[in-house]
Amino acid sequence: MVPVQATVTRRSALTSLSAISLGACAAGVAVLRYDKRTFAHGRSFTPEMLAKFTVKEETVEDAIAASKLLKNDKRIDSARVFIVGHSLGGMLAPRIDAEGGSFAGLIIMAGTAREFWQISYDQNEAFIKAMDDNDPTKKTNEAWLAAELVKAQNIKNMSDEEAMAAVIFGVPAYYLKDMESHSTADLTVKLRKPVLIMQGEDDFQVFKDKDYTLWQDLLKENSNAAFKLYPGLNHAFVHYEGDGKGTVEEYKHPGNVEPQVIRDIADWILKN
Repeated sequence: MVPVQATVTRRSALTSLSAISLGACAAGVAVLRYDKRTFAHGRSFTPEMLAKFTVKEETVEDAIAASKLLKNDKRIDSARVFIVGHSLGGMLAPRIDAEGGSFAGLIIMAGTAREFWQISYDQNEAFIKAMDDNDPTKKTNEAWLAAELVKAQNIKNMSDEEAMAAVIFGVPAYYLKDMESHSTADLTVKLRKPVLIMQGEDDFQVFKDKDYTLWQDLLKENSNAAFKLYPGLNHAFVHYEGDGKGTVEEYKHPGNVEPQVIRDIADWILKN
């Protein structure tokens, strides 16, 4: 059977995307996956290259190229090419679409429409708050967090040279400055094509009470928007109840993507 629609996903260290891709294929959806440049060529980057590196080179350009590749494939219906973005990929999906992806629809999994530095701040704040009050490094970490927040709030005022020389929350400031100049929220408000927002309730990296609700607000004028919130699922859309729940320890334990998530993705693509 010749598939009539396709999805574009970016490769992640998480096995969830592999499972989702296989599940979509089993449902009759053609899938194109590929290695990100940072995965395939990360060791070849020099410090000078990394200082100027942005998500445009890391993710956006290749995702647009993947879209064009699919649309030029005679086996694919060029009017029914979709993008599935997870985490950072979900945050960037509206930008990829606007800058040339021109997809039939977008699926955003565990993404955010807030600024990337805001997510970094929240994650670091939660980690520090969870520290024992008797830990002598806690106050040092709190002071560091406050200083990083001041720098982050000033990103727009940094020159390119200043941003290339600075690091905020462990991330090159130039990388963050580029992202802030392409607001996910502003791009999302303009979307009128089908969009599916997916979020795990137990996600401690992207938050249901901040990020999921923000998507709902931004897409309130889009009658083609749909939302799925999954109880008990984490950032990888895996159910985990064990030691280290709510921390990165979760990811050290093998788990399977919830089958309903895979079915929802395939069903949504096939009906749009």
